[in-house]
Amino acid sequence: MLDTLCKSAFACALVILSALSLPLIAQEDEPCGIYNSTVRTFGLTPDQIESKSAASHQLEIETRAANMGGEQRAELLVIPVVFHIIHFNGPENIDDSQLHDAIEVLNRDFRSLNTDLYQVISSFQDIIADVEIEFRLARKDPNGVCHSGITRTVSAQTFEGEDDVKELISWPRNKYLNVWVCEEASGAAGYAYLPGSVNNFGNSWLDGIVIQNSYTGSIGTSNTFRSRTLTHEVGHWLNLRHLWGGSNTPGEPDNCDMDDNVADTPWTMGWTSCNLEGESCGSLDNVQNFLEYSYCGRMFTEGQKTRMRTAALSSVAQRNQLSTTSNLIATGVEGDPLLCISQFNTDRVVVCEGSGVQFTDASYHDVTSWNWNFGDGTILNGETQEYANPYHVFNQSGIYEVILTAGNSFEEVESDPVVITVLPAGAMDSPSTQGFEQDEFPSDYWFIEDGLNDGTWEVSDDASFTGENSLHLDNWSNDIEFNRDYLMSSTMDLSGDDIEEVRISYKWAYCFKGTSEDDETDDRLRISVSGDCGVDWDLRKMHRGYTDLPSADPHYYPFVPSGSGEWNEYTLTLDQSIYLTPQFRLMFEFESRLGNDIFIDDINITAYTEDMIAVEEWRFGPSWNLYPNPSGGATNLSCTTVKDHMAVITLADASGRIVEKVFSGTLTAGPHNFQISPADKSKGTYFVVIELDGKPKALPLIIN
Repeated sequence: MLDTLCKSAFACALVILSALSLPLIAQEDEPCGIYNSTVRTFGLTPDQIESKSAASHQLEIETRAANMGGEQRAELLVIPVVFHIIHFNGPENIDDSQLHDAIEVLNRDFRSLNTDLYQVISSFQDIIADVEIEFRLARKDPNGVCHSGITRTVSAQTFEGEDDVKELISWPRNKYLNVWVCEEASGAAGYAYLPGSVNNFGNSWLDGIVIQNSYTGSIGTSNTFRSRTLTHEVGHWLNLRHLWGGSNTPGEPDNCDMDDNVADTPWTMGWTSCNLEGESCGSLDNVQNFLEYSYCGRMFTEGQKTRMRTAALSSVAQRNQLSTTSNLIATGVEGDPLLCISQFNTDRVVVCEGSGVQFTDASYHDVTSWNWNFGDGTILNGETQEYANPYHVFNQSGIYEVILTAGNSFEEVESDPVVITVLPAGAMDSPSTQGFEQDEFPSDYWFIEDGLNDGTWEVSDDASFTGENSLHLDNWSNDIEFNRDYLMSSTMDLSGDDIEEVRISYKWAYCFKGTSEDDETDDRLRISVSGDCGVDWDLRKMHRGYTDLPSADPHYYPFVPSGSGEWNEYTLTLDQSIYLTPQFRLMFEFESRLGNDIFIDDINITAYTEDMIAVEEWRFGPSWNLYPNPSGGATNLSCTTVKDHMAVITLADASGRIVEKVFSGTLTAGPHNFQISPADKSKGTYFVVIELDGKPKALPLIIN
């Protein structure tokens, strides 16, 4: 059963006594993939394998002996776990904290420490089992080297999550429970194989659990309602069947003729809803069992405990080797304190004077003391948990190296330094012009951040719109989708009483990688701004590969613009008070979708007073934005004026014939937005003709 998959608030409200508002969760995947994955891999159903497998028969004999009072180790069984994160640099590359949470949820459920245990109906309260199995994240790798117990592998196979991911990385199954965390899990929330299916050494590499990241733990990309998927799958890994038997079709009448081979779980057709009074096969069903699909699992039974502990202590699939003292020491989960790495994370590495940084200890393992040197003369040290994750305010601008020395009663380990840049308010003057000429860039006013440390923005003299240089990003040779690279400015003071707005103009050159429009990719150039020095970034413009990012025809080879005709430009105007501060910053973010190279040039940031706007408007007219362009749908034409104008706006085709009258009348002071519809217009080049007070201006528009 998967408590984590509530489909509606109604289904969960039957067992949740406190007033909770539960969201609807779209359920497209199967809750559990054991049946389909077994058939796909072995060509047999779990029942068929069990009937033919000598290892499965051995487990049944051992389980019957245990049920009849045979000897079992009475102590707590400990099983080392390793998580293999298979990701493609997207949100499926979940944080360590989500995996630590998943272990906590798993242990809570197996030890009957879950706080919702009291919700189990009275008929089954007497058979709730503390399974007395504990799962611990490994602290040493197979070579005995200190390790976090979490591996990360970049592979597009994460989007399938089939058995092939296990060939990417796997640790010995007689030392670790392998859990592969992916974006998908072969059409299910997760799946595992019964130990009798993978007993042979020839298929031992299949042993373990594949699970979606969004069903792992109760935080991050997952949530409380999905958090028990791992509990369910570990049950299968320890030889539990679904309560209705070996099929994947709960609710079928024929299921009353199948059993899960556990004496104290009533015969049932199986449930996909939480009917606590259900009697599908003539007796009250254990709907709240973790091996149901009822979405309200709370318990294992005593019979399931015996079955799982028997599997854990059996030689079948080498399960009995996992909990031995020698293996627990070899994997680092028992023995002397182990401290191998001192490291930490930060929420930001660039801040302004008077702002703080949240530091989070990521050292492992057994850390009991923390000594922080923040590089600004401040030393913080202590042995209580509050010192593990300090928040430190930097009061003076400068560049500081922060070092953590983590320790315990045996040793101390010093981290590598992390550089924190503290900016003064208003570091950049207005207007600020960045053309990436050699004497201008890099500078104290611009920062580059490489998302994957695989190459990022670099000054290039291969192309430019003006001058000799531009900023270039090699995207053509990139083979990692969703790779992101950042260009960020320092601060500009826009807090003057007479400043009405800030205008940001920039030029870029980009094209698809290929030979035709069929090769288009949805790479993205995002422009974000902040009025609080980057604490919060607001996306204000995005140029997409499918719309207005391309400035030239596709190139099969790495793209270099051949002239000004292969560049695009845009002007972003901001007049919101939240940005007119002493700590205004600008950020360009390029997200790769495996397209071609991109160049940026002529970034201009200018603060405008009302007088400057009036003069600008008198000389050139207001600044117009036409987007998206090219367009496959409606196009927006917008501007903001400081005075009234007599205006006529029309749309003309390439021959000059007027095909649409957009506006005619008085354009009053303030913001304006007009929509141009592509209806009844063929593909091609058009011109938006704007006549203000008798002065005409034409903007090209491509309809595709």
